[in-house]
Amino acid sequence: MAQQESEKQPSGCLLSVVNFIVRGIMRLFGMGVRGARAAVLPADETFKAYVDKWVSERVAAWLHQTRGEISAEDAAKILNGEGAHLTEMRRMIHETLIDAKVTFSQREGKQYLEVEAYMAPRQQNGKQPQVLRWRAEREIAWQDIPNDVRERLIRLREPVTLGYTIPQG
Repeated sequence: MAQQESEKQPSGCLLSVVNFIVRGIMRLFGMGVRGARAAVLPADETFKAYVDKWVSERVAAWLHQTRGEISAEDAAKILNGEGAHLTEMRRMIHETLIDAKVTFSQREGKQYLEVEAYMAPRQQNGKQPQVLRWRAEREIAWQDIPNDVRERLIRLREPVTLGYTIPQG
């Protein structure tokens, strides 16, 4: 009878040692819960920076095409949160860029990143300037979409639109 009871109970010491070894191996390969979370967050920031860079470059080029005195290179720096010393250029961007938005969508098993911006050239001769609409779209890999947007795409099953703001210098 005593032998049957010991067979039913797990051997606590051996199980603890095996559990410790398995967790150690998982952490060694970055598979622990905290390790996995730490590995994912920097990658998400990298992809977010990749998306931000592409969007900023498109908007900067459109700013230059809308208003020739805006340098595309300086505008890209400002839109990426750099170039705090370019106050005059920042003022011109604020005058020109009316609104912009970024949309992530899925169609036919592919993911797309779209940027849309509305800009107004400088007013001349008292006339109201015509508002220009600029739009660009590109296919984007699923892993290049920031985690929070991916979750919303899965949950909502419709395009996710984010506002675009000029970073404060």
